[in-house]
Amino acid sequence: MIACAARTGSTMLVRTLRTHPALLVHGEVWGRRMVGLDGPLASLDPDACHALEAQRFGSPAAAMARFLAPHGAEAAGFKLKYDELVRPEWRGIRALVEGDVELRIVFLDRRDLLRRYLSHQVVLRQTGVTNVPAGEAPPAVQPFVVDIEDLLRDIAETRRRTREFATAFAAHPSIRIAYEDLAAAPQATCDRVAAFLDVAPAPVRVATERIVRQPPEALVLNHAEVMAALAAVTEGDP
Repeated sequence: MIACAARTGSTMLVRTLRTHPALLVHGEVWGRRMVGLDGPLASLDPDACHALEAQRFGSPAAAMARFLAPHGAEAAGFKLKYDELVRPEWRGIRALVEGDVELRIVFLDRRDLLRRYLSHQVVLRQTGVTNVPAGEAPPAVQPFVVDIEDLLRDIAETRRRTREFATAFAAHPSIRIAYEDLAAAPQATCDRVAAFLDVAPAPVRVATERIVRQPPEALVLNHAEVMAALAAVTEGDP
């Protein structure tokens, strides 16, 4: 299971790992909507797909077994974001994951939490686009003013959730990777994941485009104020 906050490159990781011939990797099968099915489940007819969507919460253990069925792959999995895991409606799913200590966890982080916040704000404020397939043009992004208090709350909450789930899944075999490493060296990062899953390395292809390409100083109209606020709460090191 890939466990992560939103806007940490999880779609890039899922779709890039899918290009490994021995892996079957679903997307947000336990989001508010079930999206990103891989393998034979991606070909379900509408009635069967609707039944699986209902089964996710009605019989979560049975749905989990279907999501983890390898269908000939050497390893199978899915992603589940902290945004869902912290909600009361997902309490049963969280208990199921916590109780299955043989489930291997790939923790995906983003070191630069300012850029994570900016990416999220671009989706909410401007584009509504959460991913762009490789080879397609990303949407235009315009500079904007950052709500500094909202940014600081977001960074604090992202850090809190990261600590919470590191503790919640401490009994599981796990590996921690970073978006920045995935973006800079996708093959090496995916080789690490494959080794963690006891799968031989194989060539992979990056399957998504970056949406936000401007550096923060070009994207944030009040960049100086933002950096000063970050420095103030991190003892001079933003």
